[in-house]
Amino acid sequence: MRRIGCAFVAGGLWGRVRGWFEADAEHVTTCFLPEPGSAPIWPGQGYLRLWLAEGFLAKARGWDGDRFPVLHAGASLDFGGTGAVAFTSFSRPAAAWAVPGEQVDFPVTPLLPFTGGVVEIEAAVYQAVQAGPLDTAVRLVAGFADLLGPPLATAATVARAVSAGLDSLIDASGERPVLGLHHAMISPGGGGLPVRAGHLAVVNAAPGSLPGPLTIDAGGRLALLDGDSGGQDDGPGGTRRVTGVDYLVVRVETRAEHDVWLSPAMAALVARARLARARGRMGAFTDYRAEAVTTAWTSDDYVESDRPRIAAAIAAALEAGAEQAAAGPDPDAHDPDRADPGRADVAGARRTEADPAGADPAEAGRAPTDRALAGLTPADRALADEVIAHLPARDDPGLADLTLADLLAG
Repeated sequence: MRRIGCAFVAGGLWGRVRGWFEADAEHVTTCFLPEPGSAPIWPGQGYLRLWLAEGFLAKARGWDGDRFPVLHAGASLDFGGTGAVAFTSFSRPAAAWAVPGEQVDFPVTPLLPFTGGVVEIEAAVYQAVQAGPLDTAVRLVAGFADLLGPPLATAATVARAVSAGLDSLIDASGERPVLGLHHAMISPGGGGLPVRAGHLAVVNAAPGSLPGPLTIDAGGRLALLDGDSGGQDDGPGGTRRVTGVDYLVVRVETRAEHDVWLSPAMAALVARARLARARGRMGAFTDYRAEAVTTAWTSDDYVESDRPRIAAAIAAALEAGAEQAAAGPDPDAHDPDRADPGRADVAGARRTEADPAGADPAEAGRAPTDRALAGLTPADRALADEVIAHLPARDDPGLADLTLADLLAG
C-alpha cells in the first residue's frame, strides 16, 4: 500500500468530510467500542495514534480496472499552541480492498501528543479513477512526502500550503465519499466521550437494520453479537463477521508514554557530540550537546511533561567520562567546521564511518524527515536505549525546578 502522511489545518477537505457525514448520519450505523480495561488519558499525560483496523468495500469487487479506492483518514487536535491541526493520511490502499475486500491494520497517523481540547477523528473512502482528480491529488501529496513527516511541527507548517491545493482537486472531482465517519473525543470530565483506546466503526446500513449489535471479536475484527451460538458462522464468543455491506473501522491507540523517546534528529546530535569529544573537539562537542538538549526540551512531538525528562537523559548520557579524558587537547582548533556551524552539521553527517555509535553512513546522511519516516536505524535504537536508561520518572523530584539553563550549564 502507498500511504502518504500529512498534516492539515482543520478545514478544507477535513471540513468537507465532516459535512458529508453530518448530512448522511441517519443512513449509516456508527459506534465507539472501548477497549476493555482501557482508561481515559488526561491532557499532557499521554499520546494517541490512529490505525485503520479494517476496511471493506463490497462494491469494489465490481469496479473495473481503472477505478480504485482512496482513503482519507486522521485526527485533528490542538498542537503546538497553533490551534487545531489535522494529521492525516491520503492514500491509495492495496488491491486487498476489492479481493476479497479487506484491508487491515496500518497506521494513519504518527503518535500524537494529547495536550487537551477536542480530538476529532475522521475517515473517508472515495472512488477514484486513473488519471482523474483524486489520482492527481494522491500524486500531489506524494510530491511533498519528504516534508510532511516528523518532526510534527515541520509537518504542520508545510501542510498549510498543501491543504488548499488538495481541497481544490477534491472539489474539482465532484466526488462524495463512498463511506465515511467523523467523531469527537474530549478531555475526561467534560461530559462527552473521553479520549481512550478503542475501535470506532461505521457500517453502511441504517441504524437498527443490522441483525445484532456491533462488537470487536477476540481477533480484533468487527463482528455482530450472535445470540444463536450454534450457527456455523459463529466466531469467538458467539459472534459472526459483518458481511455484505461496506464498513470502516478505525482503532484508537493510546499510550501513557511515547514509544520512541529519542528521535532520529536527537540521536544524530548525541552521536556527533560523542564523536567530537572522542576527537578532542570540545567546542563542537559543546555545540552538539546544547543542540541535542535544546531540541528535546522544545520538541512539540512530546507532551510538555516529557520534554525535560528526555533533555535530562541526554545531558546525563553526555556527562564527561573516560572517553573525554582520553581525548586530550582539541587537535582541530582551526577546523572550518567549528568556525561554520552549518558546515559542521553537513560534515558531521559525512563522518559517520568513524561514529562510535556505528551509524550507517548512508542512513545518517539522509534528511531527518526521511529517517523519521523510515524509523530509527539499529544504531539509533541502540543509542536511544543507552540514553533512555537515564530517563527520570515523571514524578522525579529533580524535575520540579529543572530549567533548560540548568542543563545547558551542566
